[in-house]
Amino acid sequence: MQLFISHSSADADVAVKVCELLERNNIPCFIAPRDIRSGKEYAEELVEGIDHSSAMILLMSKNANNSPHVLREVERAVSKSIPILVYKLEDVVLSKSMEYFLMTHQWINAGTDENYIDILRFANDLKQMKKQPEKAAPDTSGKADGTHAPKAKKRALLFGAAALLCLVLVLSALFIFTKKSNGTPAIAIGDTVTLGTYNGEAIDWRVLRLSEDGKEAVLVSSKVLSMKAFDAAESGKYNWKDSTDYWSQGSEADTDLTLQAFVRGSNIWSTSNLRTWLNSSDEAVTYTDGAPFSSAMSELKNGYQNEPGFLCGFTKEELSVIQETTHSTKSNVLYDADSVSTTDLVYLLSLDELQWFDDAGISKLTQPTEAAVEQDASNWYLLDYNEFHVEECSWWLREPVSDSSSKCYLVGNGYTKDLLRQENAGLEGFGVRPALTVDVKKLSGLLK
Repeated sequence: MQLFISHSSADADVAVKVCELLERNNIPCFIAPRDIRSGKEYAEELVEGIDHSSAMILLMSKNANNSPHVLREVERAVSKSIPILVYKLEDVVLSKSMEYFLMTHQWINAGTDENYIDILRFANDLKQMKKQPEKAAPDTSGKADGTHAPKAKKRALLFGAAALLCLVLVLSALFIFTKKSNGTPAIAIGDTVTLGTYNGEAIDWRVLRLSEDGKEAVLVSSKVLSMKAFDAAESGKYNWKDSTDYWSQGSEADTDLTLQAFVRGSNIWSTSNLRTWLNSSDEAVTYTDGAPFSSAMSELKNGYQNEPGFLCGFTKEELSVIQETTHSTKSNVLYDADSVSTTDLVYLLSLDELQWFDDAGISKLTQPTEAAVEQDASNWYLLDYNEFHVEECSWWLREPVSDSSSKCYLVGNGYTKDLLRQENAGLEGFGVRPALTVDVKKLSGLLK
């Protein structure tokens, strides 16, 4: 029995460790480039290695997901009906091609396990199955008519079916290992789940955090869903009050912080237009202060006063999954208190909560959906994309810059070494990446 270890060259260190573990336990492996014979054609050697293997261990990572070589190896294994165990080294949203080939195969999360016990268990189970004795076919020597041949063939077919059944049972056991004891799908940090729709498309969310009892999970959208201002200028015209222009540097709006919030948008989460929109399931959203008209934005674009609330695209069952969450958000210089408390269904993350990405091993940088780019009349994202080839998009946090009444923090697009940037609330070309807290049991019910 031989196992083929498929991996990206960027994950070679992990692949070698897995190979060493398996071979220490008398399970031979084929691993490139070690087993590519000198003078032989590389691709041909890989095909031979796959064809002569009992199963494939796929070390899935972002590099493997984007590797055409790994994709070809997977395609070959599938075409030859070779079982594949996908060992997820990190959080990955599969390419469409990779998803097509792997959607029926078993996945195991590596987590913090560096001993690769699950891989060894899989290999040992497969090895034991291969050791099952096969009944010898009756001796047909001297039987010119071959009357026993059909019976021998039938036995061989029955043994093959039994072997396949054993393999299914092994994979099923591994699948059950990733389920909760109550039979509902386990939700692990880093997983991608689908909940609700926006812009006519299903929303993909990443599991960012789990409560200690496993009953609640924090989800953040996988991508930026829209480009919107955090808050429109209350004056109704960005950087203007009546007939006075406050565009110039060193204007009164730079020093008069009450005026600043009035003509550039307020950075307080509790009263922001964006919070109102995110938490509304109404077709016509009611704004208690100045509505987010395009005329109140810095470039007179991306107004969303007539857009249905973000939650309007969720069914009643999906809405029932979302839990109200109380947050304490830092305030700015206009507030006497150090923080402001809000209770939200949908929210933006704070500076402190960015640590959750590090804990989960998820990148803070993300791209916008195609629908978000099409919806964006400011074209700020496309300017960076076309000019500097930056694919990521800056997205708002709910936390204000403490010495300003208008500037908010955002996660940048990775163009510079600085993770964070500060921008006025009335700028309409930055991304919205919402988060929400869900009831894990209810969500699992929807995912069945």
